[in-house]
Amino acid sequence: SIISQSQRTNSNALIIYKDGNIAYENYFNNAVQKIEAMSATKSVVAIGIGILLDKGFIDSLNQPVYTIHPEWKQGNKKFITIRHLLEHTSGLQNVPNAGDEVEIAPDVIQLALCAELDDKPGTRYSYNNKSSNLLAGIIEKTAKLKMDAFLDKYLFKDLGIKNFSWRKDEKGNPYGMAGLQIYPKDFAKIGLLILDNGNWNGKQLISAAWIKEMLKPSPNNQNYGYEWWLTYENMYYSFDDELINAIKNETDETTFQLIAKLKGRYKGMKDLREFAQKIYSPEELKLVGKIMQKVQPSQMKTVNDGEILNYTASGYLGQYLIIVPKSKTVVVRMITSDNFKKIPNNSTMENLRKLVNEL
Repeated sequence: SIISQSQRTNSNALIIYKDGNIAYENYFNNAVQKIEAMSATKSVVAIGIGILLDKGFIDSLNQPVYTIHPEWKQGNKKFITIRHLLEHTSGLQNVPNAGDEVEIAPDVIQLALCAELDDKPGTRYSYNNKSSNLLAGIIEKTAKLKMDAFLDKYLFKDLGIKNFSWRKDEKGNPYGMAGLQIYPKDFAKIGLLILDNGNWNGKQLISAAWIKEMLKPSPNNQNYGYEWWLTYENMYYSFDDELINAIKNETDETTFQLIAKLKGRYKGMKDLREFAQKIYSPEELKLVGKIMQKVQPSQMKTVNDGEILNYTASGYLGQYLIIVPKSKTVVVRMITSDNFKKIPNNSTMENLRKLVNEL
């Protein structure tokens, strides 16, 4: 069950709301504290963009970014829209691991603005920390408030979220890719707000139209809306030729031939790992493992089937805010890096998105 697994994986908090009421709250003998939401922060940033739109700070999602940052009025960058940033289809050059490039940059807005283009805007989904950071910059440029102050004014105050903090770069820009440090119970309020179509205690904080738009599957990745993950009844990861060929540049011919054996469909990374353990010798597994560490689930194509069961904000180490409309359930599971280090197998509870559907 969710509860036993949360306990087993050293969670700092598990909060479950049913029908708007708290059904379960456990901190597993840990202090009640603010915890970094990691990449689940991105989903909160998307709500911020919705508020910008609702309040008329931006005209539409099809507004080119150069209308806000004129230095992009050149080459293919002039075609990048706010929608592209939300869908991760901007085409901006990107390193998936934020620690390698973004975390060390003194000014993440400038880093994003100066990035090369790897793809033509709007053509390909590629999970991108730079584009999420630029969304924070767009909020600031258009609303004349730093993003954390903007969200405090237009969202958190009404939700009764009084105590939160936000990690920033040296220049003082709040990160859009991560950085929100929040109490788990406060994080759940964001889920409750979405479950109630943007309404909080009778006050419409975000338009219902935005909630619907934000949670729609994107054309280039049916698994993703605007910074929210979508969980379908049946989901498979596809380890296809495109991914195998992308790995080719990272490795030698022997390892490449081994990796090519993984071509197929998998129910999740666990399924893929189990298959790899069956077909490889321990030595081969070591070789393949080194390369596979670089493969993120977000790089694998997903094949979806059936209805959308839940919407998820998810972050590094296993931070989750999950909304299950059918059963009117909101689940938050959070963990600190200290607690994560104590887990023997470093489980990020990636099956949580399936488990919540049983509640």
